[in-house]
Amino acid sequence: MIRPKLSPRRPLVVAAAALAGLATAFAVSSPALATSPSPTATASPTPTAAATPPANEGPACVSAADARYTHTFKGKRGEASITLVNGPLCEGEEQALALVSYVAPSAKIAFPQYVLDKSVKKFTGVGAGELGVATLDFKVEVPQCYTQVDFVFGDEIIDPLTETGPRYNNRKVGSPKGIGSQSKGPQAWYNGGSETCSPVPEVIAQSDCEGNVELTLVNRSGNAAAAFTITGSGGYTETVSVPMRKIETRKLNPGQAQELKVTAPGMEDFTGGWAKPEDCQEPEVGEPDGGYESTCDEMIFRIANPENGATLTSTFTPSTGEPKTVTVEPGRDVTVTFPASPGLTVTVTGDLASGEAIKWEQPKDCEDGEGGEEGGSGGGDQEGGLPVTGAAAGGIAAGAAALLAVGAVLFVLARRRRIRFTA
Repeated sequence: MIRPKLSPRRPLVVAAAALAGLATAFAVSSPALATSPSPTATASPTPTAAATPPANEGPACVSAADARYTHTFKGKRGEASITLVNGPLCEGEEQALALVSYVAPSAKIAFPQYVLDKSVKKFTGVGAGELGVATLDFKVEVPQCYTQVDFVFGDEIIDPLTETGPRYNNRKVGSPKGIGSQSKGPQAWYNGGSETCSPVPEVIAQSDCEGNVELTLVNRSGNAAAAFTITGSGGYTETVSVPMRKIETRKLNPGQAQELKVTAPGMEDFTGGWAKPEDCQEPEVGEPDGGYESTCDEMIFRIANPENGATLTSTFTPSTGEPKTVTVEPGRDVTVTFPASPGLTVTVTGDLASGEAIKWEQPKDCEDGEGGEEGGSGGGDQEGGLPVTGAAAGGIAAGAAALLAVGAVLFVLARRRRIRFTA
């Protein structure tokens, strides 16, 4: 086979076509390049994704010591509120608060002051993921007379407030320092009012059937505390302070309640003492047991007074001899005796009375000469009788022997008459 030789023009044509294509592409893009110079080639950094914070599992909590609040206060109206702004409190933590109104002796700070009304509430801690109460609202009654109203941290109420007693001090909400400074807002204490506070005291006495007296000390319609002074029998004395619209009671025993006097400013003095109520039932009194008997030697009277019996006094007057007067206390037994004699009689007068003379009667079994009479018959009516002795006993023995002999004869005859059957 003859191969033709390659022509040098074909590679030249291909190269020329390639150059023409490049020139065309450069011409098309050259206007843009002319207006915007080519920037220096630099490596573009790849943007890094921002770190995502972990999901919050629940609200953050604080301790009671680190808690912070804001509050409102309207002392003249007896209203207050407080909001926990960085809570809730952590589980196991709590913070109590109280709004208290007082009856005061002056529009300015003066003592003593007695509590009229109070409202106590508290924030409590919550567990993880739980929600707690953020705001507490308070409302108390404010007296129309002179008053003081305090909004304080804690649930310890001071009653009464006295000149030398404890104070709320920095416990007051909104104080410049101490626990009260944990809340921001107006000062949360108020003094005001337009008239003097005065009590309207009253006493009610009630006696019972056991000798006790119960005193009810009432200050129902006053606008201040009432001070009652009680004086009773046996040196008893006591002063009782009854707050506004309150009632106190005191029970005095029989030793204290015989004579009573109760005084209080603004009240007419009460005097009195125990008085038996009309519906009291008399205690049951046991009946005494009395009797008598005649013996061969004496006439005997016996008196048995039960434990719940009354004391008895009686006189025993014999037909011969001196009378005898006896007093029988409850729970005691007494015997009164007189020597037996023919025709003896005894008359009983006093708490136990016979009504007519009681005659001594000689028992049937007394021996001759006993009791001053002849011929005791013996035997009497004793159950079972007395053993028999002497001649009568010999007759009974002879009769018994005769009966035994008759029985022996009948037995022999019976044997002789017996019939025997044989096979």
